[in-house]
Amino acid sequence: MLSSIYIKNFAIIDEIEIDFHENMSVLTGETGAGKSILIDAINVVLGNKKTNKISRNEDLDTEIICHFNISNKNILEILKEKDLLDEQSCIFRRKINTKNISKIYINDKPVTSGTAKLIGGMIIDIHGQHENQLILSSDEQRNRLDNFINISEKKLIIKNTLLEISNIKKSLSETALTNEEYKEKVSLLEYEVNELENEALDSSDYEKIYQDYKKLSNADILIKKISECRNLIEGENNINISSLLSNMNKSLNDIKDIDIKTDYVLDANIGIQDQVRDLSKLLEKYENSINVDNEKLASLEEKIKSLNNLSRKYNTNEKDLIKILYNKQDILNKLKDNKDNIDNKNKKIEENILNYHNIAKEISKLRLKESLILEKKISSELKKLGMSDCEFKIDITVDNTLISMNGYEKINFLIKTNKKSKLLPLNEIASGGELSRLSLVIQLETRSNNDCETMIFDEIDTGIGGATSEVLGNHLSKLSENTQVLCVTHLAQVAAKSKHHYLVSKDKDISSTKLTYLDNDMKVNELARMIGGIKLTDKTLQFAKELID
Repeated sequence: MLSSIYIKNFAIIDEIEIDFHENMSVLTGETGAGKSILIDAINVVLGNKKTNKISRNEDLDTEIICHFNISNKNILEILKEKDLLDEQSCIFRRKINTKNISKIYINDKPVTSGTAKLIGGMIIDIHGQHENQLILSSDEQRNRLDNFINISEKKLIIKNTLLEISNIKKSLSETALTNEEYKEKVSLLEYEVNELENEALDSSDYEKIYQDYKKLSNADILIKKISECRNLIEGENNINISSLLSNMNKSLNDIKDIDIKTDYVLDANIGIQDQVRDLSKLLEKYENSINVDNEKLASLEEKIKSLNNLSRKYNTNEKDLIKILYNKQDILNKLKDNKDNIDNKNKKIEENILNYHNIAKEISKLRLKESLILEKKISSELKKLGMSDCEFKIDITVDNTLISMNGYEKINFLIKTNKKSKLLPLNEIASGGELSRLSLVIQLETRSNNDCETMIFDEIDTGIGGATSEVLGNHLSKLSENTQVLCVTHLAQVAAKSKHHYLVSKDKDISSTKLTYLDNDMKVNELARMIGGIKLTDKTLQFAKELID
């Protein structure tokens, strides 16, 4: 609710500060005193009005501050979302300097006029002769009907269902491939995995076939070299290792016969002869192991060639092809698992869409049925407010294929204010006063805890009087039981229903508007003035007291 307002150098206001209260407050005063200027100031601070030529003194800055106490959870959430939350307090401040440069602040943080309008529109609903009233919005009209039906829980289910669908689709768009892309990628990976599985070897296996290939491909060289070695050991000529060692043996025996202590040298030479004979046997055995197998050689050559080609294809060495295989197998398995996950997510989307349609159908039935009841209630109340020839209609367009937060329906409030006119949308037919009264009735019938916490009615009583004005006052008073109501009025019957009364007057000395909070006696005098004029009489005072009683 609006708890206070401070205005400096605005229109015909020099400087005022006033506190406001819960329930119903009225502003009264003589024509030209500036009653509607207060509402203009609120519109300015909420970003709803142009700031050209609004300063009382062009050499001074203009400043308007509105202090609101907030309990509405939706408003508190959006303040938190925009990092503007300051407990349950919301202070709008607008400053316009002498160069007409304007800045808006919420809780001392600068905001755009768009943000100010958004949040301000949730806090306060202004009904005046020239304001774009909230009730003209198709969204607000649908909300009014839904409040009457009380389907907030069903709408919350729809909201959460569509939010879940949106989140699932987002996750799919981030990770999923199209069916064609998926098939193409899986097909390629399956081919590569199969290719690598047939060829890739681990490091030890690769080393073995490489050594086998190297031995077979060099068999002739190996045999030739072995033969050369064996000839050096046991060649047919006498110049071979065995013959030379044997000759050394004879000489060493002769030495031993002379010096017995040299027997160890002879023994060493005999040991060497034995080792040479063993070496010759090893060479013979190795030579016999060399089998020139051209078929096996061709097979190994083909295998190594294939590995070489794959290593070039995957830009790695032959030993690391096995790592490439494992990596591609892992990617392939994840893709297939992801496909299962995608299928499950798509199934979940289908389930949520089905759930949406089930709830939307329930809401649709309720809207169609309850709208007829609301039509009658509103038409009946409008007649009590002097709109006897008025007809109110709720037009509902149903699209069973529509998927939206609000279900299948588009809602449009229609009205005709006399018998000869046609039913038309509110913004095409209703005058400011009629629209304000219509909005008042709709609010009374469809009020909810999520609605604006403050409603302002400016000149709502235009064109009515007598008993009708008393009905209007009663309606405003009833509305103020659940929301703060500020009303600018010319009718004593309306003003008498208020809990709080403010007199708007001009300070003749400085030609500036001022606001005065009236106690009960002052209120009686003001009502008497509204009834009978400047001169107060016992009759007008008595009538004023009766109106209050």
